[in-house]
Amino acid sequence: MGLFQFASEDSFQKAFHQLWRTSATNKKLLQQKVLEEAGVLLEEPNGLEKLFLYAHLFDESGVFAGKPWENVGKLNPALVRGTLHSGGITATAEALSELRIISIARGVYVHPEMSASEATGFLTKVLALNLDLLLMKETEENRIKQLYKDKQASEILGFISDHCFSPLVFQSLYQEVNNLAVQRPIVTDKILKLISSAKRLAGGLEERDSNLMQYENAVYCPSDMADASWENYKNKLNSSNDLLLIQEAKQLRESMKHTGLVSPFHALFLNHINKKKLDLLESLLAVDKKAKENLQLNLHFVSSLITSAITVKTRRSIYGLMRWLQRDIFTSELIKEVKKLMEVPIHDKINKRVSAVYKITNADELRSHLISGMISVLGQPLGIGQGFNPTCQSTRALSYWSQKEPVLLLRMFNHFLEHGSITFDIEGNSISSDTHPLVPLDDEIHIDTISLLLIPHLNSIYFEMLKTAQGRVHDPHKWINPAFHIKGIWTGFSDVYSDLEFEAKFHRHYHPTNNPNVNEELPQPAGITIYNHSGKVLGAHAVLIQRVSLDPNGCIRVYFYNPNNDSLQVWGKSIKTSVFENGELEGESSLPFDDFLYFLYAFHFPKQEG
Repeated sequence: MGLFQFASEDSFQKAFHQLWRTSATNKKLLQQKVLEEAGVLLEEPNGLEKLFLYAHLFDESGVFAGKPWENVGKLNPALVRGTLHSGGITATAEALSELRIISIARGVYVHPEMSASEATGFLTKVLALNLDLLLMKETEENRIKQLYKDKQASEILGFISDHCFSPLVFQSLYQEVNNLAVQRPIVTDKILKLISSAKRLAGGLEERDSNLMQYENAVYCPSDMADASWENYKNKLNSSNDLLLIQEAKQLRESMKHTGLVSPFHALFLNHINKKKLDLLESLLAVDKKAKENLQLNLHFVSSLITSAITVKTRRSIYGLMRWLQRDIFTSELIKEVKKLMEVPIHDKINKRVSAVYKITNADELRSHLISGMISVLGQPLGIGQGFNPTCQSTRALSYWSQKEPVLLLRMFNHFLEHGSITFDIEGNSISSDTHPLVPLDDEIHIDTISLLLIPHLNSIYFEMLKTAQGRVHDPHKWINPAFHIKGIWTGFSDVYSDLEFEAKFHRHYHPTNNPNVNEELPQPAGITIYNHSGKVLGAHAVLIQRVSLDPNGCIRVYFYNPNNDSLQVWGKSIKTSVFENGELEGESSLPFDDFLYFLYAFHFPKQEG
């Protein structure tokens, strides 16, 4: 107890000393004071160092008794960032918990349930998941853009790195980047930020993780020619013959194909050949026979799209364009609507919305942002994400229309751009988004442009439909889903709360053994219930059942679209969804048939049963 001999006047030390001395039954009464004083100390210079002196005593003194941090075996590195961001006492307790684990990792504290190597592994994962905060620079830009909670979180992560940095962080980082990238999201900002942070963190390290390097190269050096400044790269393109340009195109294409990431060099190259070597577009954008056919038949249309939409700022839509060319949707109706998108008058409030979020004032730049956004949505229907918004129903609808009714989606969007609202019908009644309050977004950063504009309006209509169908015997989505999705939803409906044959019906209509043609009219909407590890219900969630088929190991799996940006998740009972290596197509998640059924609470089927 020598820690206290010089600490008679320190507020934290006094509070901690009281907690240490009090009986187990009274500790909860003093915890709050300790955490409050610790929070004050965290604001001071060297506050973390001062608190770390007590870290090995936190458990024994009762700092975490009865709180979520009490059992180190139940802590999850993926939750650290969110808890630090929550602020107040919760963030302080999280910081103290990290200090405790550092003391375990360094051997200062021998913990009965966590070894030093396990503690190091935990902290390595925390660092890998939060490298962007760890490396946040004290620039004027960061002072303006970053919230104070990010600054405090970065200081804590920096303390972890200083005391317990492991090169294994790069392996964890690769796993995180790969898990996100294989899902091929439209919005790749998080992936790019992690890659950028890792590049700076690696510095002059001689040995680099080769797996991570493929992603780093995709962003910074995706081809042999793309190893210079933008200006030098342009000069190289101008002086290259067709053979060199074809080689460059193929390298850039393969980089996109394998990582889903697009560099500024892709945009510079695409605009160069679009102006001077139109016949080389095929080498960059056509990855299969269907893409080549679509490009050959619609070459000038695609060229006009590139001219209208693709800049260095909108470069991520190049990947969407590459994938769009693989789809069999290039009808005259669709092309007509896309051409309309290039010219439709844009309502003033939409102009203001886009300008406010993306800081765009130029009319041509604003138009290119809208067109490129639609290119991404049409090319990556399963890459549309809800971000941190509770908008799974509306985000799911966007993916559904892009997949099954792309012309409908384009017509809706063009009407929306011109009039500033959308109108849906349910049971003979019209609901317009301009007569009901819009639902604001919690997160505007992690969603694509089309979602940013349409989701508040779709959500407004969805909630009005919910009011219309509320109070009926069955789940209201029996009536909402067909109206909200407009076309193509199966008329039969079953929910686990009112249908005694729920499981039998799902087997009958969705298992390939019973219905070999199940995939012909998919995707279809479904509702799932997500639980935590303890079996507590966390809430309902909307997904699309994409297909049901055998995986490479012979297991029948349900492949589905999840509007969450990161679909590699534990849904409950330690059942973890898969996003790759089990036969998933880009953007799909999957579970074995019966595991999916465990979480399912509502689905549609082809016809009503008597």
